[in-house]
Amino acid sequence: MIVFTIPAEDPDGMALMRDLYRRYSRLMFAEALRRVSNRQDCEDIVQDAVESLCGKLDTLRELPAAAVPAYIVYTVKHKSISFLRHQAVVGRHTMDLEDGCLEDFESPAPSPEELAELRERTDGLYKAWSLLPEEDQELLYRKYVLGQDNGELSEVFQCRRDNLRMRLTRARRRAAALMKGGNGHDTAGTLG
Repeated sequence: MIVFTIPAEDPDGMALMRDLYRRYSRLMFAEALRRVSNRQDCEDIVQDAVESLCGKLDTLRELPAAAVPAYIVYTVKHKSISFLRHQAVVGRHTMDLEDGCLEDFESPAPSPEELAELRERTDGLYKAWSLLPEEDQELLYRKYVLGQDNGELSEVFQCRRDNLRMRLTRARRRAAALMKGGNGHDTAGTLG
């Protein structure tokens, strides 16, 4: 169903558009079908063309009768080109999910096994956290929760970057040992 968008105060315009559509609807559909094969797409193009023509009533009234069909054909042609360009943009930004492409993507939610493993690790870290020395807690918190870089951390802990990296390594080892059920003592020897 084609809708005419003409202001209510222009009854002559409505009569003109109805007459034009009655006379040239086959021509409009034929022109649209030259560019698209889908009937629904064709109706969309013709509707866009009719809306455009409704906005050009003054031009249509001034045109000689012989020029009106050509004007209508060019309007439908340009609306068809615009429609196809829009479809190309949509096609570049969408994908058909029926082609089995979902297998290529990982599930956004973790599997139940992954969730159980994450829960165990979280519980282990929670228990180990309170057993860590305060300095290790603060260092690990600042690094992994607050996201501070080594430069910021070396200023906070007043040490060189090399020393900070070693502190981080030792703190991670102690946390890992406590999570595994160990005593949390660093197994690597300490340098003076």
